[in-house]
Amino acid sequence: MASRFQFALPDPRPRDGWFRIGNLDITTTALLVIIGAASMFLFAISTTLFGQLIFDPVLVRNGEIWRLLTWPLANAPGIWAVLTMVFFWFVGHIIEELLGRRRYAVLLAVVTVVPAAVVSLLDPVTFRSIDEVGLGLLLTVTFVVFAAENPHAPSWFGIPVWVIATVFIGINILQLAGLRLWGTLLMTLIAVALGLVVVRQWGFAERVSFIPNLGSSKPSPPRRGPAPPRSPSRRSADKRRSGQVVEGPWSAPAPPRSTADVAAAQAE
Repeated sequence: MASRFQFALPDPRPRDGWFRIGNLDITTTALLVIIGAASMFLFAISTTLFGQLIFDPVLVRNGEIWRLLTWPLANAPGIWAVLTMVFFWFVGHIIEELLGRRRYAVLLAVVTVVPAAVVSLLDPVTFRSIDEVGLGLLLTVTFVVFAAENPHAPSWFGIPVWVIATVFIGINILQLAGLRLWGTLLMTLIAVALGLVVVRQWGFAERVSFIPNLGSSKPSPPRRGPAPPRSPSRRSADKRRSGQVVEGPWSAPAPPRSTADVAAAQAE
């Protein structure tokens, strides 16, 4: 009778991780979620040690510089922290696969350190702020980047994702403005704006045309399997890259996505 209710969890989806633990690829997103879950146990063991990870602009001004980088790792136990990590797991992996693991790591480092550093330089009385902890702000940035890249993707009840992102950011702004937390509000706005500016320089979020792109283009999707033999058009492209002039009106077609990639993305 017991065997009737047995089931097997699906294998983790293969990803471009930094390393592997068993059959799980440890990506930047996965690493942040794992550390965030571990920080809940740290909170239970010692709130003093947990407090050393939190971003406090006054303490940063007093020399505790590491707080500029460690605040996303501090996730106090709570249902909202768990839900944030769950959503960050999915949205973060989508953006990490879109940008590539190195660019994604750079993006998260920039939106973590730069807004916190700016707020730390301001008068803490005028620009009041609350302690920043957890993955909430990084989730906001990745979700906005996703909405900018896929504005018409359907979400809850078929509502376009750009509408959900706009409402989410708008409510957040109203809450922080009502509480007069100008430092936290500024940190949020800088993080979101900086995230969009950075991905625009890499050729993404093309619909956000009011942010200039200074010349970078999207990276080619990673090649799977052995390289195909070079065609005449491919040899012509090689000549163009080597400096030889080749005339012709053609342009290189975008490589098609494999059926497995499409099915995996739709399933997720």
